[in-house]
Amino acid sequence: PNPLRSNLIQGCVENGRDYKAGGPIYNHGQILAEGIADTADSLAAVKHYIYDTGKYTMAQLMEALDADWEGYDEMRADFASQPKYRDFSGYHKYGNDIADVDAVCADVVTQFYTYLLTRRTFRGGIYGGGCSTFNRAANYGFSTGALPNGKRAGDTLMADSVGATPGRDRSGPTALLNSVLKQPHRLAKSGHVLNLKFTPQVFRSPTGQQAFIALAKTYFAKGGQQLSVAVVSADELRDAQLHPEQYESLIVRVGGYSD
Repeated sequence: PNPLRSNLIQGCVENGRDYKAGGPIYNHGQILAEGIADTADSLAAVKHYIYDTGKYTMAQLMEALDADWEGYDEMRADFASQPKYRDFSGYHKYGNDIADVDAVCADVVTQFYTYLLTRRTFRGGIYGGGCSTFNRAANYGFSTGALPNGKRAGDTLMADSVGATPGRDRSGPTALLNSVLKQPHRLAKSGHVLNLKFTPQVFRSPTGQQAFIALAKTYFAKGGQQLSVAVVSADELRDAQLHPEQYESLIVRVGGYSD
């Protein structure tokens, strides 16, 4: 029982029931979707190399994934490849404002979130989807097997928010935001968090500061739900690992909280 919290939630006192036992007016549940970009990239790769170009068969892909890409180096290079921006000779990764892969991503999220709304919780509410990864993305990547986007089993690199898999968005922050805005934010009931990372140099001039403010305001004006921004350099983080006593005031944003 949770008497303190239950007394602070509307409906529990009136119903005489704990907040975990159907006491509140609303008794919804949440199921988080992780690895959204990895899913989009994987399905886009399948679409391109198996259905659009016919370069490989589904049987070949399944064999390669079962083998964790071992012995399929040339094939993996294709599935993991990323052409230059607006070069349509290969398939594109999510997060670069490319219509085909963005459409795949939006479709997957829409179907999943819409389905959850049809399921009832044991407390009498409905389920809702969302994406709030915090610092769990690396663990999810470690626990996930080989994927059609070129990922090997146990590789910890995985999307840490509703944005691109780290390193796959190469067309700037505006393109990334345009991709993310194509997802159905209005269907997310449990946070739909986009993590952005900038180097400190961006904010050392009034021009950079104003550019970021404009970027953030535009994102929310177009329907973005939540923006989580980290401002730190990779060199500073590595030095902090070696000399933690010199960085006692360093604050790192970790997709939902600061540490």
